[in-house]
Formats: sequence, C-alpha cells, structure tokens
Amino acid sequence: MRQGGPSITAPLSRTKRNHHHGRSFPIGLICAVLSAIFAFGGTLIIAMAMISADNHGNANPTQGKEGALRSSSQSMVYNNNDVPPSMMDLPSAQGLLIHTHMGDIRIHFTPELAGESSIQYITDVVQAASAKQNNGMGSNAAETMNGRRITEGFMCQKCKFYRAEKQLLLQGIISEGPRNNQVVLGPCPNPDYKPKSKCPAHDPNCGCHGPIMTKGMVGWAGGGGGPDFFINTFAKPVDWWENQHTVWGEIRDEKSLKVVESVYELPAHMTGMRMLDHEIEFSLELF
Repeated sequence: MRQGGPSITAPLSRTKRNHHHGRSFPIGLICAVLSAIFAFGGTLIIAMAMISADNHGNANPTQGKEGALRSSSQSMVYNNNDVPPSMMDLPSAQGLLIHTHMGDIRIHFTPELAGESSIQYITDVVQAASAKQNNGMGSNAAETMNGRRITEGFMCQKCKFYRAEKQLLLQGIISEGPRNNQVVLGPCPNPDYKPKSKCPAHDPNCGCHGPIMTKGMVGWAGGGGGPDFFINTFAKPVDWWENQHTVWGEIRDEKSLKVVESVYELPAHMTGMRMLDHEIEFSLELF
C-alpha cells in the first residue's frame, strides 16, 4: 500500500452539477478525495493494530532475570493460594523431603527446638536450588553410583551423605554455595544449665543448644550451625552428647528411618570415622 494513497491530481473525467449553488464539481476530483480519505484511514487502522500487537507482547515486561523466570516457567507460581512446596516461605513449610536413589527421607521441622534461624537456612538453600534449576543453571537429576537417577526435588551444590556410623548416625551436608550461613544456634532447654567452661560473650550457653537427642532427631553436626548435619538412629537417648546439638528436625515415620538405616549396609572405610566408599547425592524439597 502506498503511504499517501492514490494521487488527488489524477486526471478528471466527469463533472457533477450542484443545483443548490449553481456550481459544477468534477466527479473525478470527488472520487480522488474519497479514495485518499479511505487510504489514509486504512493506514491509520493498520498502524493502530501494530501498536496494539506490540503492547500485547509486552503486557508483562520482564524485570531482569527474575521477570524472565516468572514468564517462562509454569512451575514458578507466585500466587499465595497455590505455591509449590519448593518455594514456600518459612511459616508455610512443615519440613524437608530428602530424595535419594535408596528412597525418601521426610524430616519435620522443629523450630520450637532450634529457633527459626536453622529452618530459614534450609528453606533458603531449597529456594536457591529451585531458582537455579528454573533459570536453566541447574538440574533436577543426579546420577548415583549405580547409574540410577534422582528426578524429584532440586539438586543443590553440596547435598550428600558421606558418613554412616552403624546404628548410630548418618551424616551429610546441605549447602548451596560457600559456607557463609549465619545460623543462630538453638536455645538451651535447661534453665539450670551450668557450662563446664568459660563461654564467649556471643554464646553464653556454649555446650547447651538443644535437647538430649532421641531416635529420629536431626541436628547440626559438631555442635555448630551447619551446613553439616546428622540423623540420629540410636535406640536410646544419647545422653553422652548432652545438649550440644541444635536439633532442627525429626523423622516421625518408620519408612524414612528404614531408608536411613539401609545406608549402613553400604561399603565404607574407617578414617577415625566410618566414611561411605561412595557418597550419596540427594535432592531437596519442602513440604
């Protein structure tokens, strides 16, 4: 289509007389003017349609990587009424689901024992792993030593079991990136606790950060604040550990405990501790 429509200087071939004013108007001129009006109107309609289409394509403009993520991934739902478990916030998440090639381990959070800091750290790791995967930077599948793959949950940078002390504990690590977590250790449950040594000012209850651990309890290893953790499977209360460990979770079903105890049968070697010959990678998910 030509921008200006047909030329209004086209040759005139006919005239039409106006009887009210006694004037004579060329028919060709009238046709040419009408044609130009229609042509201009068509051009305007097309331009408006193009603008509308362009606005439609940018109705939800991306705002950096986060915006692109929201528009490209159907699994990333930002409606509070329908949020996938992997993206729940702290008050919504009830626990952590660990997926291994040997089965799933369901750990219920215990903020009443650990405080919110430990739970927030774990939630942040899962959310970081989820965002990395949905942004095309990670995978939700990990190949294990026997060729089987984990296809559920989200893989984080350092999520694996590496130590298995038979009938006592299974130890691993939960981490996404450098070990810069600022976890506040759990409160001392004993109001009459007397530390055996002088405690630093920032930790007046050193050596007392949780209950005497019983079977199924999950806590940070070494009396610290993670990212290394362990699952206690000892049949009786482990009173020789006293109150050293921040307990952030608990296994409450036999199926999960059997998965943990099945790891004890895998090949291992001694280095002062019983270390698995082949570390077990796992993925994470909140429930």
